[in-house]
Amino acid sequence: MIRNNYFHRRVYIILLILLAAALPLSIFATSVIQFLLALNWLIEGDFAAKRKRISSNKSFLIFSLFYLAHLVGMIWSSDFQYGLQDLKIKLPLIVIPFLIVSSEELVLKEIRYILTSFVGGSLIASIATILALLNVIPVDISDYRNASLFISHIRFSLMIVLSIMFSAYFLMRKGEVSNRYLKLFFLLSLLWLPVFLVILRSLSGIVIILFLIFFISLYLVSTIPDRAGRFMLTVFIVFIPLFGIIYIGSSINRFYTVEEIHPEELDSLTIQGNRYIHNLENGETENGNYVWIYVCPEELEKEWANLSNYEYMGKAENGDFLRFTIIRYLTSKGLRKDSVGLHQLTPVDIEAIESGIANHIYLNRFALYPRIYEVIWEFDRYRLGSSPNDKSLIQRYFYLKAGIHIASQNLLFGVGTGDVRQSFEKYYDESDSPLRMERRRRAHNQYLTLAIALGIPGLILCMLAFTLPVFINKRWYSYMAIVFLITMALSMLDEDTLENTPGAVMFGLFYALFILGPEWKWRRGNKES
Repeated sequence: MIRNNYFHRRVYIILLILLAAALPLSIFATSVIQFLLALNWLIEGDFAAKRKRISSNKSFLIFSLFYLAHLVGMIWSSDFQYGLQDLKIKLPLIVIPFLIVSSEELVLKEIRYILTSFVGGSLIASIATILALLNVIPVDISDYRNASLFISHIRFSLMIVLSIMFSAYFLMRKGEVSNRYLKLFFLLSLLWLPVFLVILRSLSGIVIILFLIFFISLYLVSTIPDRAGRFMLTVFIVFIPLFGIIYIGSSINRFYTVEEIHPEELDSLTIQGNRYIHNLENGETENGNYVWIYVCPEELEKEWANLSNYEYMGKAENGDFLRFTIIRYLTSKGLRKDSVGLHQLTPVDIEAIESGIANHIYLNRFALYPRIYEVIWEFDRYRLGSSPNDKSLIQRYFYLKAGIHIASQNLLFGVGTGDVRQSFEKYYDESDSPLRMERRRRAHNQYLTLAIALGIPGLILCMLAFTLPVFINKRWYSYMAIVFLITMALSMLDEDTLENTPGAVMFGLFYALFILGPEWKWRRGNKES
């Protein structure tokens, strides 16, 4: 019997290690591993001990109210198919903690293996992404949002953030890691993953990691006994976010610094003698250059046929109108939109235009500024009256607007677990939303989504289910718990983090390990440098 328990224990630990590694690599693998975990749990038996562990774990029982609330929310739902699908997606939130809490408690050494495996999975996924960006792996990546090969780039960025924070802890916490090869592994992860996060261009991930660094740095500095040193370091840390604000401010200023135009000085004819079009009333710019001056459609159409097999009046690979992409791209390089301008483009430029890239700075896939530029560009085009479609942040405004309206009409009980989707569809139809059908999505805010589904009381219950175990188990002293909770809490502001499988599995696993499992202390005492 002891040998049998030992075997199942080993299988259990190995499966948890594989589950953590699979998180950034394969949704299918995480589903299979969860099934195997449940199967191993059943075969192992010893249900009396498992039932005792569950019934005596007050924190888990409180946490389970989150899933129970969604089950109850099915009572007033009319779309049972969608509701059952939602419950299926959220199942890891209850299944994984249930399996971990009912099993013999994990020790820190075992959790260390699990977290190391998770960092390893993130590292492998990041390397695969870079190889794809460098065209070593034959995967077409037309947009940074497609850069994550295995899961959503937003969920992937959260995993990168957690991997960075885990690596930092293992390196800097005295006595956590003694193996030199493991130290080297975490050091490489800590050096590479922040760089990769910038390459991934996930603004939410970058903001979260900066907030975590700021928060943890302030906490650690507060433990320094020397007042002068503590003051100097505090001032330095406070200035860090100011540098970010200055960079964003300079990027905005750079965007709106445009060429000075004197209408009377504009040439009216091209070198070939064709007439230019100058639309001075249209304020659109690319890299400080006005888009709608020095445009000669006649020459563009004729010369483009000599450079590409794509029809000038057709569409690029991403579905955008090719002629507008050509005009914007030429403008971004400061070139006139005529035959001379076209012939100054390189084969790389031609290929970029064909794929739908409208600004040459987007070719630099390893820089952050193009992503910031894109955000400013979206707001600027919307300000000038452009459609909100295909502009991610502008669309999010419409999602939030829709979500707030729906929630305000269903404050007490919400629309029910199963009726979230159809409530959004109904709102978009009735409000004659300018968003295209494929762009009409949910709130992209987990708190708002919970309020829509379950009402304000349901939202409060879910938040209590998440937070009360933290206080019951006194996990405000736990490094891993704090890092995990801040990451998840911030991610839920601009994303439905728990409404998809990777997010649910990630939340369920790490909540069980850090909140319901053993404690990971902050640095204690002044002897640890």
